[in-house]
Amino acid sequence: MGRLLLNDNSSIKIARLITIEKKIREAQSKTELEFLIVNELKDLVNYDVAILLSANKIGVTEVKTISNISVVDQTAPLVSYIKNLTNNIVLPAEENAYEINLDDHETIEKNYERPENIPSNGLIINLQSSIGGLQGKLFILSSEKLISSDKELLTHLAGTIGHALFSFKKGPNLFDKIKSFFSGKFKWFFIITSILILLIPINMSALAPVEVSANNPTVVTSPINGVIKNIIVDTNDPVVVGDSLVKFDDTDIKNQYEVAQQTLAVAEAELLRNRQSSFANAEDKAKIMSLATEVGLKKKELEYAKDRLDYIIIKAASNGVAVIEDKNEWQGKPVVIGEKIMIIAETSDVHFSIYLPVKDSLVIAPDSKVKVFLDIDPLSSIEAKIDRTAYKPEITPEGVLAYKVVASLTEDLENKPRIGLRGTARIYGDEVTIFYYLFRTPINILRQWIGY
Repeated sequence: MGRLLLNDNSSIKIARLITIEKKIREAQSKTELEFLIVNELKDLVNYDVAILLSANKIGVTEVKTISNISVVDQTAPLVSYIKNLTNNIVLPAEENAYEINLDDHETIEKNYERPENIPSNGLIINLQSSIGGLQGKLFILSSEKLISSDKELLTHLAGTIGHALFSFKKGPNLFDKIKSFFSGKFKWFFIITSILILLIPINMSALAPVEVSANNPTVVTSPINGVIKNIIVDTNDPVVVGDSLVKFDDTDIKNQYEVAQQTLAVAEAELLRNRQSSFANAEDKAKIMSLATEVGLKKKELEYAKDRLDYIIIKAASNGVAVIEDKNEWQGKPVVIGEKIMIIAETSDVHFSIYLPVKDSLVIAPDSKVKVFLDIDPLSSIEAKIDRTAYKPEITPEGVLAYKVVASLTEDLENKPRIGLRGTARIYGDEVTIFYYLFRTPINILRQWIGY
């Protein structure tokens, strides 16, 4: 470090020097250390302003802290002036400290606009670390020229400060660690291992939305043209054969039945009158055949009206649970013969309807393995196998072009999944390498782009 040139109060300055060095060593953070450097040195050396500058890898400095200022504004005139000044002054190789006079125009270039009211006497000190090299610079500004002993004290402290600043530097980042690890002898090991891993065969797989559907459900359709009054059952209600499901509005149907009864009674009365008068009137006798035909026609109309009355309430033709999309939407809705209203499904006989997007389509075959993860229990999977796959894709309600894949359960579950539950299915296809599995999408995009 060299011999310290101290004045008469050397003992006091030595004590202060030891105290400052102790504080530097005990600093808990870099911010605390930087604050201590620019403010605590006043106990040792008399100055007006102290400025701490950091140094990057190419030696360019950046103002970090200024004495008596909590936050440094990088755009402030003083900060800009100091940065330009220190970045363009190169200390002699044999010196760690350099005295300058801001009034000396031969030393300071004219294009550096000096802020007003700053001291003219300056001392620039390199903060060196024996391990990490240059850590920054300390710029001392004083209205009076520093004495040699003060310069020696600051030069002595520069090593301690430089070492302390280096201790707070972050170690190498993750990229540097990885780069270092895979350099040298590990490089080829990593390359060969990666190639071997990429050649490992695995089954291709794709994720697709799935829904639990019923096998062979009984479709409940409208037997007549009419208006639905209300749906008697709720969705997922258990039903047995003969239970009432749907009720139609019977106002029109009853009116038609009553009219048919009346028209039949009129026709029968007319026929009876003509039969009684036919013995004396030949003309009435000739009408008997046509009136009999009319009566027969009115009887058929009455039977039709009665049949419609019998269909006012639709009854269940099988056992199961009722599956209705939206019960309220059917109330007051006109329907035609054959229009689907609901289905009756057997809860123990279900399958999985999977909608595999065309962009994720795989080469799959019957009996291919499937794992189903339902939304109600995403941590558990259900084993299944593919039964059939649609030849032509269709647009799903979500607007996605997809193939419909039907899969059946391969495990005997005590509680079958409820019809209508949704989730995600993983479909397993042909065996390929890990390389192809990871890069099949970029490969397809590249082929489309180059047209090959």
